[in-house]
Amino acid sequence: MHGIVHKTLKEYIVDRTDDDTWDTIVEQSGLEPKLYLPVSHYDDGEIDAILETLSTMATQDRQAIERDFGTTLAPELLSTFSAHVKRDWDLPELLAELEDVYDNIETATENTSIPELSCTRESDHAIVTYDTHREQRYCGLAHGILEGVVAAYDADATVAKTACVDDGDEACRFRVDFE
Repeated sequence: MHGIVHKTLKEYIVDRTDDDTWDTIVEQSGLEPKLYLPVSHYDDGEIDAILETLSTMATQDRQAIERDFGTTLAPELLSTFSAHVKRDWDLPELLAELEDVYDNIETATENTSIPELSCTRESDHAIVTYDTHREQRYCGLAHGILEGVVAAYDADATVAKTACVDDGDEACRFRVDFE
């Protein structure tokens, strides 16, 4: 997974707790402490271990934690990959161009395996389909990232999950209603 995810997850946890709690989570996750660099790549297992430990320690549902973390991650992703997003796009335009943006990011970043995204857009809403080859699906994270993108664009829009692989669907689908 891209290092920006690991780096931002650490910041997310430290901002809500403290450095000592981060150290405890890393230790209980069975990981070695390390400096996460946003341009490096790290094993998905590290994110999984940290999220599982955090979920247990916080006695919160992992999907809820992923979703909340996703809202924090979205602006970091937009900043990191800003070269692939036109400054004058509004939210509906970004969603309409999402597949091309993802293709450009995948081509530009070596060793990065990103989920498959597609988007169909109507006048008042968009349907974003998210599918990943990863063992851990990160459905909550995808939901939170979409909500974070809406917030980053200061858009008057809502995001609702309409299908989920965890419920037996082939892919996760989210409806973004433009209000």
